[in-house]
Order: sequence, then C-alpha cells, then structure tokens
Amino acid sequence: MTEKVWKAEKHIRKGEGVASVSGGGPSPGFVEFSRRSRQELGDLLGENLKTAAGERGFIVRAGLMDPLNAVVSERVRGFCRLPYRTTGGTIASCPGILNNWKACPPHPLEIAETIEILSRARGFLIVQFSGEENLTVQGDAHLLIERAAGALAERGYDIRKVYACGPCRLCQRGCGEGEDCRQPKRRLFALESCGFWVNALCRRAGEFPVYGGGPEEVRWIRNWSLPDQDTKVVRYVTGVILG
Repeated sequence: MTEKVWKAEKHIRKGEGVASVSGGGPSPGFVEFSRRSRQELGDLLGENLKTAAGERGFIVRAGLMDPLNAVVSERVRGFCRLPYRTTGGTIASCPGILNNWKACPPHPLEIAETIEILSRARGFLIVQFSGEENLTVQGDAHLLIERAAGALAERGYDIRKVYACGPCRLCQRGCGEGEDCRQPKRRLFALESCGFWVNALCRRAGEFPVYGGGPEEVRWIRNWSLPDQDTKVVRYVTGVILG
C-alpha cells in the first residue's frame, strides 16, 4: 500500500470512528414520518429530477434517515484542510479554503448549531447523484438539489437546511472576493464542511430508500488522475433537512 493511499484510508477510519448524534437507532417518531412520507418524497424527486438529472448524466438515488442518526463532528470538518491533490500537483487544502469561498470553513455553522437544527427536524433526505468522471459536472448537482428543495417547499414541506457536495457552485461567476456571500439565501454548504460524515449518512438513508433504491456508500477514488486510478464513478451526495 502506498503512503498516499494509507493516509487516505487512515482518515476514512477516523471518520468511521465518530458516533452519531443520538448514539441509537431510528426513533419511533421518525419511523412513522418515514412511513407516511417516503412514497410522496420519491414521487416528487422523480417528477423534478429524473429528466433533468439524466440529461446531465446522473443517476439519482435517495433515502430518508433520522436526523439524530447523523454523524457530525469537528474532526470531519477538519478533513477539508488536508492536503489536496490536483492534476497540477498537491496543494495545502481544498481550494475552497485556500480561496476563502463563502460556503467552506470557517463560514458554515458551528457543529453545535448544526446539531440543534438536527434535534428539531423530522427527517433528513439524502439525495445522491451518481455519474462518470469527466461526463458529469459537480456544480450541476447543486442546481438539481436546489430545484428539488424548491419543489418540496411548494408541496408544503418545511425545509430547514439544504446541503450540497463540495464548494458551492450556484454563482455563475464563481465565489466573490469580498468577505460576504453574494447570495446568502441560496448558498449551499457542503455536508463535509459542516462536519457530516457522508458515508454514515448514505448507509443510514439506505435503510429507508425513497428513490432509485437508496443512496450507495461513497468510494474514495484511489490514485486519482494517475494511470492506475481505480474507478471513474463519482457519487455526489447532497441533503435536505425537513422540519
């Protein structure tokens, strides 16, 4: 095993070692909410995402989970500051932090504030967009989850928070150079930047599938951009907290 692969797997093990907010299984209240809502949520996602996502090369999978079963920790948010390899070489951390993009640390809510939102929610909808590297665009997943959240709100769902995958891509001109976000009401924080361990979210939501069989566990790509890269499949994970 190479040093780079070992380091990646070391951090994955650290994420897997973090306990969920509640430390228990799904609550009876969530199970009842899921029983009543999963069919409608799946229908809404199908109506609003199937065609648009397919045109962008994505397969949509979604599931519902108890918000208090989420794994969220400052340790996970710290992964955003790990060295980040690009085709041009290794940089100190994710570009979102290096360039002070407004949906990356330190701009997201504190962990305690996120847990407070989770504690007052009824469900956490995890929506995954799967595709092939170089044939899909990460920013498209941001537009699609924003569209889905709008459709849910129109149907009467209480949208508490919407999350994307990676630095926010809603501004066509890119993130502004000033200290403030140009569109704070639209801004989408990445799940990881808020401390969510995405693998745990996918597993939990997979127990209560809503659309496409439920989300699948994320695979971290080994040896990215090198000749022996192990997979071209990418899975962008987004989420909507429902009140």
